[in-house]
Amino acid sequence: MWLRPEIRPALFKHEDWALCSAPLLGKKSRIYSFGVGRSIEFERALTEAFHTEVHAFDPTPSVASWMRDQEAPADFHFHPWALAGRDETLTLYPRVRGDGATSGDMYTLVPEAASVSDGIAVEAKRLSTVIKDLGHDAIDVLKMDVEGAEYEALSDLLESEIYPTQILVEFHHRFATIGKERTREMVRRLRRVGYRVAFVSAFGREVTLVQPDRLVATEAASGIQKARN
Repeated sequence: MWLRPEIRPALFKHEDWALCSAPLLGKKSRIYSFGVGRSIEFERALTEAFHTEVHAFDPTPSVASWMRDQEAPADFHFHPWALAGRDETLTLYPRVRGDGATSGDMYTLVPEAASVSDGIAVEAKRLSTVIKDLGHDAIDVLKMDVEGAEYEALSDLLESEIYPTQILVEFHHRFATIGKERTREMVRRLRRVGYRVAFVSAFGREVTLVQPDRLVATEAASGIQKARN
C-alpha cells in the first residue's frame, strides 16, 4: 500500500468507504455525496445510523430516472449536478465494460476509444456554487466518486478555502492519463491545510481525510455537553 493512514479514529465503514463516526455526526450534520450512481446504500446507511442530512448528486440521466423510483429516507435529497472546478457544461463519456460494450450508467471525464463519440453534456458546478444554491453555510462531510474530476474539484475547494471536517474521495490514478503522482500531490496539498489520512481502502483508491484538530475540538465539546447533562 503506497498510501497509508496517518491517524486511526473510530470509523463507520460500509463496503469500500469509511468515515469518522460519533461525535462528529448527528442530526445537525450535513453530508454531500457526489457521483452516487445506482447505489445509495452508503448514503442510506448514514441517515439510518446518524439521522443526518444527506445530499446526493449525479448528473447521469439514467441515474436521475432510477432515483425517482427509489424510496429514500426523509433526510435524503437528490440533485442532478456534476461536481467540477468551475461552473460549466461538462462532456462525460460512458465507461467501457470488459466485453467492449459501453455502460448506460457509469460515465467519466476520460474518454476511451469505444466511447469517444457517445459523450453527453451535463451541468457541473463548483462546490461553493452548490453550497450557495442549496442555501447552506457549510458542510461536514464531502464524499466524491466523480471519475477523474476530483482533482480539479479539490483544487477549487482549496482555493475557495472550503474545508469540510471530512473528505471521502475515490482517486482515479489508475487511469493512464492521471497516474499516482497526481494523487500524491493532491494529498500533499490537503495535508498542508491540516488534513490527515484516516482510512485507505483495500484497493488504495477510496481515501478518507480528516482534520484532527476539528476532531479533537468536537470530542471536547461533546464531553462538555455530557458533563452539563
